[in-house]
Amino acid sequence: MTNNATLRGVYVNVPASDWSLFRELVRKFGWQAETREQMLDRFISTRPAQPMLSEEEIMYEVKSVRYAK
Repeated sequence: MTNNATLRGVYVNVPASDWSLFRELVRKFGWQAETREQMLDRFISTRPAQPMLSEEEIMYEVKSVRYAK
């Protein structure tokens, strides 16, 4: 198993007809592969259900810094 610090993310467009062959190659080398949809689902699942700041609070902060005298 490789250390995450030595990993490099690469985006590869693979024809759907070759996806199973590509997955087999990934499995044999011990790499990780996921589709854009899987990557997006993983990202969304890590987001908090309730944001720390509301949109109104964010706008208040932006305006107070931008228009402060």
